[in-house]
Amino acid sequence: MYNTQFICTYNTSDIFLETDNISSEDEEFIRDAVYRQELLNILQIDDYNDTKMNTIINKLYKKIKNSIELKECMVKLARDFMRIDEEFGLTIMFSYDYMYATHICISEFLETGKISEINMKTLKSLIFN
Repeated sequence: MYNTQFICTYNTSDIFLETDNISSEDEEFIRDAVYRQELLNILQIDDYNDTKMNTIINKLYKKIKNSIELKECMVKLARDFMRIDEEFGLTIMFSYDYMYATHICISEFLETGKISEINMKTLKSLIFN
């Protein structure tokens, strides 16, 4: 249901070689394509399917809803969209701007039951700034 071992790269320079001679528009396009594939890999699904994705997000929400720190982030993002649904906030946490940090925190929480201060600080700096 959720691949805690997956490492996001869409936001790093690792997806490009120093010898790559591509425009910033092409780089953006490639990063977006890698992001979309990494989201599928994290959620362990083969293709975009709203029903499957919503089911996985719902199951994931049930597993992490007791994390005070993650809940705080979910509430903030939901309110940014004038919603009160925390699960909607979790969905937003998987958007391009937040997924790499969200994934680290959720993976850590699912594996250990807690989130390190440095990882939570990174996520909160993205969401609250």
